Amino acid sequence: MKRNLRIALIVILALAVSTASAFAEVISASFNKINIEVGGSLKAVAGEYFVRTTGDVPYSILYKGTTYLPLAKVCEFVGKDVRWDGNTRTVTISNPEGTVEPAPDSTAEPRGYQDVSIDCVFDSLNIVVNGQTFARPGTQFDRGEGNMVPYSLLYRGTTYLPLAAVCQIVGKDISWNGETYTAIVKDTKDIGVYSGTDVPDFGKLTGLPLSSDSSEDDIMVYNYYDYDMTSRSGKEAEDLQKYVGYLFDAGFTFSLDDSRKLVGNETTTLYVYKNAETGRIVVIGLVQGNELSQAVVSYSK
Repeated sequence: MKRNLRIALIVILALAVSTASAFAEVISASFNKINIEVGGSLKAVAGEYFVRTTGDVPYSILYKGTTYLPLAKVCEFVGKDVRWDGNTRTVTISNPEGTVEPAPDSTAEPRGYQDVSIDCVFDSLNIVVNGQTFARPGTQFDRGEGNMVPYSLLYRGTTYLPLAAVCQIVGKDISWNGETYTAIVKDTKDIGVYSGTDVPDFGKLTGLPLSSDSSEDDIMVYNYYDYDMTSRSGKEAEDLQKYVGYLFDAGFTFSLDDSRKLVGNETTTLYVYKNAETGRIVVIGLVQGNELSQAVVSYSK
C-alpha cells in the first residue's frame, strides 16, 4: 500500500490556564536509553542530549514502558517544515516548499542514560493531521489491552509523543532492533499484492511460504510465525476488532467486519490474512500477547 507522504500537521497547544486539559505532574522516567536511526542514518546515540534555549533535553524519554520522542526533532530528521505561531500558539508541520532552515539547537555532550524524576505536563495538545483529529487535551495513547499512557509529554518546552504516534504523524514506518537497542524510523514501502502461492520479498517475511489450508470464516489464514520465524499452527481464534482502530490510525485501508477473527495468542506472532474470495492479502501484523505491536501491510477487499 502506498501511503501519501504529503501530510500536514497542525498541533494546537492548549492554554496553560485550562487546568482541565493541562496539568503538571512529577513522574519517574528514564532518559536516552536508546539509539535512534532515521533513513539508515544514526541520528542520536543512547545517552545523548540536544541543546535548547530552555536547557538540555533528551532525545528519548522512557515512561511506563513507552518510548517518547521529541516531535519537532523527528520532523527535522525526516525533512518536514516546522513553523511556530506564537499568537495562536500553533505548531504547523508540513512538507517544505524549499530548503528547511537548520534547527537552532545542537547536540550536547553524551552523559549516559539517566533515571530521573521530572516535572512535565500531560496531554495538553490538540493534534490534527489533514483535517483528522488524532488527539485532544486529555486524550491518552492506547498501547493495547487497555494499557493507557499519556499521548503527549511537555518537558522543558519540548513536546514528546510515543514513538508509534510520531511515526504515524510523519508518515514513516518503525521497527526495533533489540540487539543494538535502536529505534529505526524508515520510509514506508509500497508492497505488492501477493497471492496464496507467492513468496514475499519484504522484511522478515522474505522467502517464507504463506499458503495454508486452514480458514476462519471468510478469511483464509495463512502460515504465521513467532518472533524467531518458526512456523506455528493450531491456535484458538480471537476477535480482531480491537486491533482495527490501531490499523486505521496507522493509515491502513481495508475492510473487516465483526466476524473476522485473529488466530493465535502466544509470544510474538506474525499473522497473514487473505480474503478467500478475492485472493488478496488483507492484513499482516505482528502481535505480542494480546497487543498488536506492528502492522506491516493491509489492503482493501
